[in-house]
Amino acid sequence: MAARRCVPRFIPEFTYHPRPGSVFIERNTGTKYVLLEIIGINYVQLLHTQNHNTFDLIYKACYYTYDWIDNDSFLPSGYATVKFIRPGKEVPRSMEAGNSIPNSNIINVKQWVIQRFQGAFSVALPYMSEGSLRYILSIRFNNGLPEDCIAIALKQALLGLFDLHDLGLIHKCFSAGNIYVNFKQTPISKVEIKLGFAATIYDSELESPISVSHQTELGADPTITILPKYPGGHPNLELRELYKWAAAPEVFYSQCDDACTVHSDIWLVGVAALELAYGNLRISNREEFEAMIKKIKRSRRLPDKLEDVLEEINVEEGKGKGKMKKAVVYFNDKLKYVKGKRKFSKEFEELVLDCLSSKESKRPSVGDLLQRPFFRYAKNLQWFQRRVLYAKNPMPYC
Repeated sequence: MAARRCVPRFIPEFTYHPRPGSVFIERNTGTKYVLLEIIGINYVQLLHTQNHNTFDLIYKACYYTYDWIDNDSFLPSGYATVKFIRPGKEVPRSMEAGNSIPNSNIINVKQWVIQRFQGAFSVALPYMSEGSLRYILSIRFNNGLPEDCIAIALKQALLGLFDLHDLGLIHKCFSAGNIYVNFKQTPISKVEIKLGFAATIYDSELESPISVSHQTELGADPTITILPKYPGGHPNLELRELYKWAAAPEVFYSQCDDACTVHSDIWLVGVAALELAYGNLRISNREEFEAMIKKIKRSRRLPDKLEDVLEEINVEEGKGKGKMKKAVVYFNDKLKYVKGKRKFSKEFEELVLDCLSSKESKRPSVGDLLQRPFFRYAKNLQWFQRRVLYAKNPMPYC
């Protein structure tokens, strides 16, 4: 059941892999940026190829402003995320957001064009020290975040999404992978949770290990490759492509990406909530994803473990069809959810189900979501700091 998609616009055949330690000086202000370490990846499509494994690197950098340098200070003025941006429609979208909503929960570009390269350029973004929520899930909470922390994180991201929709902009790829967390320890301890948008989105989870091969020749750049995450092969769809394979039905089965609307953004909010609740979405194909959503809607409850639902789907696919089979499956679903105590609150389950409504008109707006008790009575960011960033028993992926 394949969806028809627009033909992608490929970019020129080069990649951006400067070595850590490289220094860039922004011409207009004289600010000096020093690349410190690789913190993420930006996957790209090269000209005349469908290869998605080509990538640019994302860096943590320290920077020194011109007046700071004059004072002979050894400490940097601050830290930034340096990303390489290629020409495309995401650049004007980011510029519009930055000019219209500069102080929102959206990550905006701090400094455009700190270095030019092959007709494209590097930019400085705010440094988000803890990476994305997806990265936090992968190293600390493989079974999902506590529900009260999901409310905190999603609320902050929805505040940014509200500003975008109010401006008439569609996000198109809302997910746990582009909600980023920053923890400032000085001068006052402070947590920030912001939503990446358009050109400010990057993959920070680094689930695939990076191999750096240092050249022996003086001055030669190192060769950097991504090692396979599952050397023997793995059937699951990539989470970084989640906004595509888990897109709203009206987008997934459309002939073009222009089908994205505020309603399809809300659908992705529901999918992001599922990922945050379970820690991962190990889905093999679109058909399995749709079957999972249908089972959740039919039961009107979220299962304790998503794997149980996926196993049931695989078992059912091997059985014959008929009214008796459907009745037995329905009865088993109801019996299973009557037993035991709810893992999730009714408010959270209703939020997910409403966002995943098959009818666009029945999905709530961002404003409606923020008015729900689940978000209105959410705890503060300091609670997120204690429960997530200071967690004593993190649970990494197995």
